[in-house]
Amino acid sequence: MSREVQFECALPNGIHARPASALEEVTRNFSAETSLINERTGYTANAKSVLAIVGADIRQGDRCRLVIGGRDADEAWVALRHFLQHKFPHCDVSLPGPVTMSDEIGELPRLLRQAGGRIHPGKPVVNGIGHGRLRRGQGLHLSKNIPLRNGVDVEAEVRRLDAALAALGAEYEIQLRRQEASLGRDLLKAHRAMARDPEFWAYLHESIRKDSCSIAGAVLATEAHFSKQLIHTGQALLRERVLDLHDVCFQLLQQVYGSAAVSEQLNLTEATILVAEALTPNQLLSLDRRHLRGLILGMAGETSHTVILARSFGIPTLTGVVSLGQEPGLGTEAILDGECGLLVTEITGAVRRYYELERRRLTGRQRWLRRFARPELRSTDGTTIRVGANITAAVEAEVARSAGADEIGLFRTEMLFLDRATPPTEDEQFAEYQRAVRAMEGRAVVIRTLDIGGDKPLTYLNLPVESNPFLGYRAVRLYPEFETLFRTQVRALIRASAFGQLKLLIPLVSLVEEVQWARRIIREEQEQLRSAGVRLDPMMSIGAMIEVPAAAFSLDALGRELDFFSIGSNDLLQYFAAADRTDQRLSRHFDPLHPAFLRLLHQIATTAQAAGKPVGVCGEMSGRLECVPLLMGLGLERSSVAISRLAPIKAEVTQWSVAAARELATRALACATAAEVRRILAEATTRRTTKLFGPDLVIVDSDSASKEEVIKEVTDRLYVTGRTAQPRLVEAALWQRESVYATGFGHGFAIPHCQTDFVQLDSLILVKLREPVEWKGVDGEPVGVVLLLVMRETGTAREHLKIFSQLARRLMDEKFREQLRHENDPETLCSILKCSLRE
Repeated sequence: MSREVQFECALPNGIHARPASALEEVTRNFSAETSLINERTGYTANAKSVLAIVGADIRQGDRCRLVIGGRDADEAWVALRHFLQHKFPHCDVSLPGPVTMSDEIGELPRLLRQAGGRIHPGKPVVNGIGHGRLRRGQGLHLSKNIPLRNGVDVEAEVRRLDAALAALGAEYEIQLRRQEASLGRDLLKAHRAMARDPEFWAYLHESIRKDSCSIAGAVLATEAHFSKQLIHTGQALLRERVLDLHDVCFQLLQQVYGSAAVSEQLNLTEATILVAEALTPNQLLSLDRRHLRGLILGMAGETSHTVILARSFGIPTLTGVVSLGQEPGLGTEAILDGECGLLVTEITGAVRRYYELERRRLTGRQRWLRRFARPELRSTDGTTIRVGANITAAVEAEVARSAGADEIGLFRTEMLFLDRATPPTEDEQFAEYQRAVRAMEGRAVVIRTLDIGGDKPLTYLNLPVESNPFLGYRAVRLYPEFETLFRTQVRALIRASAFGQLKLLIPLVSLVEEVQWARRIIREEQEQLRSAGVRLDPMMSIGAMIEVPAAAFSLDALGRELDFFSIGSNDLLQYFAAADRTDQRLSRHFDPLHPAFLRLLHQIATTAQAAGKPVGVCGEMSGRLECVPLLMGLGLERSSVAISRLAPIKAEVTQWSVAAARELATRALACATAAEVRRILAEATTRRTTKLFGPDLVIVDSDSASKEEVIKEVTDRLYVTGRTAQPRLVEAALWQRESVYATGFGHGFAIPHCQTDFVQLDSLILVKLREPVEWKGVDGEPVGVVLLLVMRETGTAREHLKIFSQLARRLMDEKFREQLRHENDPETLCSILKCSLRE
């Protein structure tokens, strides 16, 4: 009797190679025959064949069935149900999309447009800029000495093929054991699944036996057959799997024929932009990346494995460069612009100059952010706002400290317990926690005890499948059943507490009794270790995650048991709004700016402070720039964010006073909708006129050689200092204004200006040029000093006119002009401007 499992494919990219290989891994553990049926197309695939699965063209929303028959069908049915409920939704990778220049303004940057050079438009799939010489990569190319037809001993050729396939499978197993990165492991698993695919093997055998092919001929025929199937699905994502198939075939040929399978090994010896119709992941991995400056791929998309690897290595990459043709001029110098989606050849001096300015922009931004990579930055009124880092492994603590983390605000310990047959030992855990504590050199390390169960199963705990895992048996709720597991982790944490400031955090608390039970266990373990003479911190702080509304309304009682609180904003909002945060259809409900949620946060902060208990935030909300003043104003003066967000968040903290943040929060709490909250946030940002200018917006001794370069330099400075994320759109707005009338004021001064919401802060930039440039002003004289005014469009028309008029009046004064001409100290120039705008 057959069993059946029905499911709907929820993966945004459908079932491609990686999800297919995950499904294949389950089915191949059973002798039962399993068929996968796509009800939309009616296609039936062998669920033990990854090629057949991806060929079934299963897309998001497709209804599917798994029909299982055979001796162990019942066991296979249980395993497949568990897989579909718990692993299948997570076996794809969410990929960030690139930012394209064409999306921003639909045309080339003005300076580049005037620079000459030959432009080849393409689609950027990895951002960045690379400069090198073009070189064409090699595809799968057989030596002429290898015959495509066999005619001697068919069965001997089949045995030779089977041996090569077995060797290839073993080679993938070895690589899997060596590979640590999850993405790399997924890639290797997908390739291994293809190499052991029964339909792949069958087609190879058939080509040898029926068509008298040699192994080489059979591999080429098999690759062509399955590539055609994938391409005919019409899905870009499945077409990209051709590269994976190509890679497996390439590796198989190497197993049989050795290096003779490839006519030329690509050896990079200088800065290179590689052009390849198809580049397999392994071919990319084999390249010397010290010399690889960019990739131009014909057959690849944003989700191809080759592109995923390129993105992780930071290699700028384009696809779809149609105008390049088959012979791109090998050896030609070129610049690959992954920001705008261009390849530039026939490089002129002006092109070279444009990309020198681009290099300054990108390195300037990195340098500016590094200023905030230090601990204990303060708000404008002197309040210390602590910004910590979220980590999942001790090795990250060293990176976080270097990036300026005030503390480790959340160390998730689950990674220690996953992907293994048994839990980590006490000594294993102690070594990991001790390393993190030592790395932070006395700064606090908040370590959350195991948050597992529910939607995060551990196979060795044998937890039952739950119908609603997000609301289920998880974290502190399962500690009593697995007391030994909890005690082991607690002992490791207590031992590590002797080496620094370790704080223990209990997840998913909703009952006071849960905390009382956990505290008793901790107390008992502390007593036992102390009796055994083990060093420990007897004052180790113990806190709780506030991620369940019940806990938020029990803070008084919880505060009598605990030392601190940490708000998990993701789960708390999910439970508070009854909205699954992974469901895009509910994104309107899962909005941290909803006034009701802000009121809940305010109540938590107020209650905790009244009880004298520190409280912070460690969810995604804390990493969003627009939420920084709100959290400060609500009384939440500690946050923990991803390491990459430390510098931007710290930079934002320094822009606000606590008093202004409180005023803003008070207004937000009175709003009725999230849209109203967003509006007052935008208005508050606009009102920060005290930051209209500063020393970092003063450029002296500028080497800009034209009006176009000046405009680019000032908009790039806005980007570098975090005042805009879209400098080219600000530049476009300025040029739009200049097209109405030139802003040359006369006397060698210009006041270009515009209003645009593409800046986050109203800004005034002063540029003093090394050599005056033509501006086409009122007196026709070249301009040596530029005052550029950019104001937000929302609600600032009067302010814009007021400041512009003040500047214009002051520039009528020869004494004022002389001050600006002759003073070169940025601080003094700011004082001069500040006084002039007050008059």
